[in-house]
This record gives sequence, C-alpha cells and structure tokens, in this order.
Amino acid sequence: MSGEYVAALPLRELAPGSMCAVGIGGRDVLLCHIKEGVTAFDNVCSHAQARMSEGRLRGTRLICPLHGASFDARDGRVLAPPATASLCRHAVRITDGVIEIALGATTPVHPGM
Repeated sequence: MSGEYVAALPLRELAPGSMCAVGIGGRDVLLCHIKEGVTAFDNVCSHAQARMSEGRLRGTRLICPLHGASFDARDGRVLAPPATASLCRHAVRITDGVIEIALGATTPVHPGM
C-alpha cells in the first residue's frame, strides 16, 4: 500500500475543528480537520502510546489525554513535553468529497524543524 491513497472518510463526517480515529490498512489513524485543512497522523502519542483521539484538539494544538503532551495538528511536531518525538504524519488529499490517506507516505517531523 506504500504511497497509494486509500479512502478514509467522507469530508462531511469530519466537522471543522474536530478529530476522529479511523482504521485503515490495519492501522489506527487520527484525522484532524483544522482551519488549514485535514491532516492525518498515527493515532498514538509518541511519549506513552495513548490514543490521541481520546485527547483534545484546540485550534492547531493536539493534546494527549494521558500526560498532556501537545503536538502541532498541522505537522505533528512536539509543542510541549513530556513528548520529545513528533507524531507520524500521513499524506492527505480530498477527492470528490472523500478524505484519502497515503499510509506509506509518512513524514516524521524532527525537533527544531
């Protein structure tokens, strides 16, 4: 499936300012609908393996439900500890009103970028 886009969810089912988890290709993926568009990440905190979908989305800030680490919902980079590693990001496109994700196209964001 590397680099191939797969349908994840109709865009109308993900309201602006919200997030949800979807299962794709055996992976748990978090979709975030922020002002800048839709982003997708592995649905696991890089710090303690909590499900990010059980946390909060505040503007462009994703907050982990377990220890409060926060990440940028635009690119997955760490904004506040205790996490030190970014979330694993996936390429997203919208085709005919459907959110599509390329699972093989992960983009790790390194601290300081």
